[in-house]
Amino acid sequence: MRNTYYGDLKIEITVNRKELIERLRKNREKHQQEFEQAILLWQHDLAISIAQIDATRQVFFPKALERLQNNCPVSYLSEYDDLIDMFGMGVKDEILLEGEAFRKFCRDEWDWKSTLARNQYYKQVLRN
Repeated sequence: MRNTYYGDLKIEITVNRKELIERLRKNREKHQQEFEQAILLWQHDLAISIAQIDATRQVFFPKALERLQNNCPVSYLSEYDDLIDMFGMGVKDEILLEGEAFRKFCRDEWDWKSTLARNQYYKQVLRN
């Protein structure tokens, strides 16, 4: 895990465990809504592509389905769930976070967010 430094200073912060859990729940809910919207758009396109395929003429896997397979929206809800469960079982009221953990858990700036931003279905959802 990469630590956050400003000059020679390593940045860490102590946060309230319950507030952190609440923040993770809100971020999880937002991600769930975005995923559900993106997957509905993908399912719509999938249904259209499947309806247009004449299986009796296929000798290779249809290219349209390959494109859809490569653009299938991915859910990261389990990452939120794991953290919510882990922090929920904590016995201390405060949690020490370093800079990268703070960005992920509090600001919702995950490494996988760049993958979502490149997905054509998430792009449509995130524009709205």
